[in-house]
Formats: sequence, structure tokens, C-alpha cells
Amino acid sequence: MTQEESNTYAYASAESLVERYQSGDLEPSAVIDRLISRVEEVNPAINAVAEKLYDTAREKASKADESYANGKNDHHTQPLLGVPVILKEKHQLAGHPVSQGVKELETVPDWNHPIVERILQAGGVPLVRSTTPEFCSATVTESKMWGTTVNPWNAEKTPGGSSGGSGACLASGFAPVATGSDIGGSTRIPSAYCGVVGYKAPYGVVPGLHPSTMDWYRSDNAMARSVGDVRLLHNVIAGQHPKDQLSVPFRPVPEPADKTDLHDVTVLVSTTVGDYPTQRATAENLMEAAESLRQLGATVKECQLPWHAEEIMDLAFAHYGHILGPLTLHDIVRSHATVSPYIHEWIERAQEAADAMPLDVTLSKESVMRDQLSAVMDGASALLCPVSAIDSMGCHAPVNSVGQCGHFYWQDQIALPFNINNRNPSLAVPSGFGPEGVPTGLQIVGKPYDEASVFRIGYGLEITHPWSSAHPKF
Repeated sequence: MTQEESNTYAYASAESLVERYQSGDLEPSAVIDRLISRVEEVNPAINAVAEKLYDTAREKASKADESYANGKNDHHTQPLLGVPVILKEKHQLAGHPVSQGVKELETVPDWNHPIVERILQAGGVPLVRSTTPEFCSATVTESKMWGTTVNPWNAEKTPGGSSGGSGACLASGFAPVATGSDIGGSTRIPSAYCGVVGYKAPYGVVPGLHPSTMDWYRSDNAMARSVGDVRLLHNVIAGQHPKDQLSVPFRPVPEPADKTDLHDVTVLVSTTVGDYPTQRATAENLMEAAESLRQLGATVKECQLPWHAEEIMDLAFAHYGHILGPLTLHDIVRSHATVSPYIHEWIERAQEAADAMPLDVTLSKESVMRDQLSAVMDGASALLCPVSAIDSMGCHAPVNSVGQCGHFYWQDQIALPFNINNRNPSLAVPSGFGPEGVPTGLQIVGKPYDEASVFRIGYGLEITHPWSSAHPKF
């Protein structure tokens, strides 16, 4: 297979695949076979696959072939029929092991995660399951179980975490859509570093499972290489589910009637989101992308937020120390698990923060931050800001968890403010490249539950600041 032929299948969108399936121009089985070859060729270099699902993928693709050939496909009930999908390993698949990168915790569930259930019902074809860090608790993707996942754009750099396997698989052309999750940037950070699109939906919009769903910083999410494919997958997985009583009724995100007219849109821009020390390339790429929206008529204004990175880190880790930290420690103790140093350091940091800040104080501080964001965004449609303060980071968790900015390494990311403000949707899209060849990304933050606006602006950026033609060189 030539490189051009390989890319035709590897980087096709889900939307375009469905169109070709419906026209009879292409069969799902042909796509699955080509993508299996792609995974076998490329994955050894990036180590992003936790499990291969080739046999069941071929079976599902064959059934999809028959449905299209017999005219029995209903795009409304099965919008993903025959579409290859990457599943984050933590999103459990019935009959397959789930561990979150910790071998001692591995179980084999007999039922699917709610979003996996919906992907299968929609006709999606899981092709591979993607790697994560241990407990999905790092901004890099490495574990004792799977080793280190590297960035397809620069193998010395991380694809981010914890959905780094999904981001690396998407960037490498293994499938057009993937699942992710986000409790501190775990969807948006990999999307930024891998040059793909990732959506952190507002709390409750996408159903989850206990105990994660109890954490109001959390969301399960859609990732893809285009805004349209993210919207497609999101509309499949969103909506109330009986396994999650905190999930909310389904409201589909509409496709904008006109993707080239933003005359009624006001976009705020902040390179530092308070006092995050954003590096030059990320800041410049953000401003260039924001200015491109003027071409579509948007009003673009710079803004300041009254936030301090270190205070945000203390608040978020106190929150983790009251909720996830004790659960993680309990799982380690009961299973006698051997975990990487970054997990012990994460737990210690969370415990210290929780000891210093009682839960009622965290709730009060979170409320203040939400009021501050609402005040800044009053009269605006969305806020554009970086996903990360640093242009790239190494593929391993830093020694003693000290990041490039001299603090706990999670503080190098600008995702956490919008987990604290988790009713605000945040769509991460590519913004350019940094000096080491790693993509940079920005996030489009909307008002609470205003999902349509962030996608509308995302489509606009995709038109004025396109990224679809850029792929890693293999």
C-alpha cells in the first residue's frame, strides 16, 4: 500500500466514511482491514494500543457491509454504522479486561460502560482500546503495565494524559473517533499535544459510572480529528442513562446553519488565564487563531481573569484529596498493587492539600471561581485560552513530579480551571505547532451548558485556521 493510499483510509473522517458507505462506494470491511494494517505498521513506534479487537471488529464490519448492501441502514438510529472507534481502556467493554494500567486491579466486566453501550448500539466498530497512565491520574501516558506511550509528532515528547493513548491513536490514523475522559484535562491535554479535537462536556451531559460520576470535576468525552466528528460522537454518547442518576436528559448539539458567519459572536481571549506562564509559541498561536475569527465577523476582545495558578492547583488537589485520593489509596492497599512513583506523589500531594483545606472551604472557593468566570464572560459567547502553559513536555512523568514551571507538574496545564467550572463546556482544537514539532491547542470555553456556541466557534476555527492536512510522518 502506498503512503497516499494508506492516508486515504487512515485520515478519513467518520462523516465521510458514512457518506461513502451509504453511496456504495466503500465497504466497512475494507476500511477495517486497511486500518488494522495501519495499526500493525505504526503502533510499535508509539505504543498507544492497550488491546487489539481485530476479530470482533471484522465481524461487526461484515454485518455493517450487509446492512448497507441491503439498504437496511438507518442513519438516525445507527449514525456510526461501520465507523471504526478507539475506546479508552477505562471505558469498560464487556468480556474484556479493564485495569486503568494497574495489573492488580484488572477485572473482566460482563457489561459495557454506558458510552460504550451507546457506541455499539449506534453501529460503531471498536478497533482498539487505548493506553492510559495508572488510575488515569497523570498528564503523561505511561504505566508499569503498558510502558510509555509517545507522541506521534515527536517520540521524545508525551501525547499528554490521561487519554494520551486515544490522542496518539487518532493522530496516527488508527480510527476517526475515540473516547476520552477528563477530570483535570485528560481529554483536552492529549487533544492539544496530538493536534486533534477533544470535548469536555458539561457535568452530567455524558453518563459515567461510580465512583467517577460522583466527582463534579468529571466528564466522559468524545475525541476526533475534526469538529464535526466530535459532534457526531458526542451526540451518540450524551444523554440520561439509568446507570448514572446524575446524568441529564439528551439535548443534541446542532450543526450550525452557517459555519462562516459569526457576526453575532463575541469571543474573549486570554493567553495566561490569570498568571499561568504560557510559553511563547502557544500564546502566539492562540492569538493568531483568535484573530482568524474576525474573518467570519466575530468580535474578539482580550480579557483578564483574577486567578492564580498556584491557588487553583491547591484548590483542585484539595478536592481530589477529599474524593479521589482516598479511593485510589484504598484500591492500592486492598490489591497490594505496585504503582509508579507519580501515583504515590499524586496521592501525597492530594492528601496534603485536603488536610490544609477542608471540604467546605473548597466548595466556597469553587463558588467564587464560578462567579468570577461568569462576571468575565458576561456579554460574551465564549472564552478562548490555551490548554497548556507549555508547548510540550517529555514522555515520562517528571522526577519528583516537578514540572517545567517549578511546581507540581499538573500546574503546567491550564485545564483545571474548567474542571472546577465544570458546567462550562470546553472544546479543545489545534492552534498550530511549537518549536519542537509538537502541536499546540486552545480551548473554547462556553457559558454553562451552552454547547452549541463552542461547537459553532470550533467550526469557524476549523474553516479559518484549518488543521486537517497536517499529519505525523511515518
